[in-house]
Amino acid sequence: MATPPDSASAKARIERLTRRLQRSEAAREEAETILERRSRELLQANEQLMERESDLRARLERETQHLIRAQRTARMATFHRYRGSQLAASPAFNSLLGISTEAKPSEQTLWEAIHPFDRDKIQRAEAEFHQSAAAGIDHEYDCRILRDGEVRWIRWIIRKEVDDQGRFVSFIGAVQDITEQRTSERRARALALVAERRVRQLTRLSDALRESRRAAETALRVKADFLAAISHDIRTPLNGILGMLDLLSLDALRVDQRERLGIAQDAANQLHRYIEDIVDMAQAEEGALEYWPQRVDIHRQLEDVIRFWQGGGRSGPTPPLELETASATELTLVTDPVRLCQILNVYIERLAERGMPIRIGTQRRSGRLDIRLSCPGDEQDPLAADPRRRALLQRLATTIGAQIRPLNVRARAGVVLSLPLAADEASPGVAYDVSGVQETAGPRLDRDEPRVLVVDDIETNRVVLTQLLQVMGYVSDIACDGDEAVEKVLDGDVAYDAVLMDLRMPRMSGEEAVACIRSAADPRWQRLPIVAVTAHASREELAGLRARGFSEAMTKPVDRQRLSAVLRRVLDTASLDGASDVEALPDATARAQDEALPAPIEPDYFRTLFKPLPASRRDLLLKVAIDDFERLIQELEAGHAHDSADEIERAAHSLKGVSGNFGAFSLMAAVEAYRALPPEAAAARLPALREQVAGVIDHARDLFASLDSD
Repeated sequence: MATPPDSASAKARIERLTRRLQRSEAAREEAETILERRSRELLQANEQLMERESDLRARLERETQHLIRAQRTARMATFHRYRGSQLAASPAFNSLLGISTEAKPSEQTLWEAIHPFDRDKIQRAEAEFHQSAAAGIDHEYDCRILRDGEVRWIRWIIRKEVDDQGRFVSFIGAVQDITEQRTSERRARALALVAERRVRQLTRLSDALRESRRAAETALRVKADFLAAISHDIRTPLNGILGMLDLLSLDALRVDQRERLGIAQDAANQLHRYIEDIVDMAQAEEGALEYWPQRVDIHRQLEDVIRFWQGGGRSGPTPPLELETASATELTLVTDPVRLCQILNVYIERLAERGMPIRIGTQRRSGRLDIRLSCPGDEQDPLAADPRRRALLQRLATTIGAQIRPLNVRARAGVVLSLPLAADEASPGVAYDVSGVQETAGPRLDRDEPRVLVVDDIETNRVVLTQLLQVMGYVSDIACDGDEAVEKVLDGDVAYDAVLMDLRMPRMSGEEAVACIRSAADPRWQRLPIVAVTAHASREELAGLRARGFSEAMTKPVDRQRLSAVLRRVLDTASLDGASDVEALPDATARAQDEALPAPIEPDYFRTLFKPLPASRRDLLLKVAIDDFERLIQELEAGHAHDSADEIERAAHSLKGVSGNFGAFSLMAAVEAYRALPPEAAAARLPALREQVAGVIDHARDLFASLDSD
């Protein structure tokens, strides 16, 4: 049976509604599921948020505590205030300003904390801040406060914030205790002032020191000039005295006249040596005084001393002097008689002040010769109250290898001068028992009447030298200055065998004259022996004369024996080696007796330096020294080849130092003179310098060999 239309539509409608309901239920269930899931997520997020909030609160608390502690450590606090609200500050604010911790910061509490002396200043600063202070930048204000009865300094740092219309919004800032900082700054300023004052003082002292140094250098120059002048002025007349006394001794004299002449010669020689000593000590030379050893008959020497005093060697009453009979034993020693007499005369003079008889005696004891000076008295050392003079005598004694000691005899005052009888013959100041040794004559010249040119601006010196030369068998001519000497040597008709050249002369000095002669084209003038004769020259100056063209050098006064030895040496050397400058050196005895230029190596310095060393050590030092000398002269030559001033200067400086340390003082002076030359002249001087280095090396080998044979 067919369903009615209304029933069919209702059924369809029900089905649609049922499907809708099912979809709605499904949607509801899904929504509930989503809602439940979202609720759980929200709950979980809320829990996480609460946990994070708790962490942030804890972190904020920690950071706040850290900030509070940092502020407390830095002695500072922070504050702020918004428009219409009260001032808020960090916990350290009250304690920093000395306000009670329970009190809230206010204008009144702040006003009470500020020191009364600074309240007006702070009031003006506050008004200026609100009225005209620029916004967005920090403003600083320093003031004092009273905290617990103590004055403290604080610094306010405040920044103002405004809105777009420029109206005040808020201010924030910090306050800091700067008491220690101000104290440090004040101390630093004080120290800076002290330092500045010290700098000014040091500057003044430095200026004063520079001025003192300039004054000292000026004084030294004046002293050197004075020494040069005074020694020249004294030595010039003394040269005439000694020369004429020497010539007078060649005449026929009565016995009493010859005795008086001998006393005068002894006195003049002692005066000469005293002048040399004064110049040496004035120049503060620390080495030993000059030493001229010769054979001395002690008995005769002591008799000469007694005769000197009895013949007027001292003003005033002559002290009675007695030579003990036991001292008449003949004994000949090698020593310096002038130095010996200097020591004896000083002690005789001091003992003579007592007015008592003076006894002189000798005694041989344990390889030594003791010379005793004594007189009645209790004081053993006559110079005990004069340490400076005693030190000088000790220096003189050291020069001749002697010892001075007080006389240890009861009821007698005096000294004992002890001389060694045997020692290394090369050592200065050593006495030898050489009695019975035959005296040999010096070498003779194998030529007839050699001709010598005497160049000196002082007539006395010319007369003395020409007469000495005449007695010695030489023919002489004279020149009054360097200009005349150059003319006679280069342009004259006479060929001279040697020239005696004074250094200080008008118009042209001796050094200028030598330079002109050596620069001549004829090779004969390169070989001509030229001897410098000077009244004043230090050891360094004497050593440097060879580098400036001289063959030898002598100091005034000139005596016949030294003049003869020097002329024989230079003339013999010139005849043996006609192709080069004079390089031969005298033997050890002649060097000690003459004031010629020193050996390539100073023997005394060398032995003092190297003799105490073992042989193996000396061999090593010899090898090192020879290597240094050869290397440095090669570096000098390389510097000239490379045209390098730096290389030349370094090598020359090192060569000079090695030479001085090794005792090659003449080479050291030659290097110094070489360094002062212009490049072309220095290059021309290099071959001669190499020859001099070779001479030093050869002499070093000989000296080391002599040490091994001792």
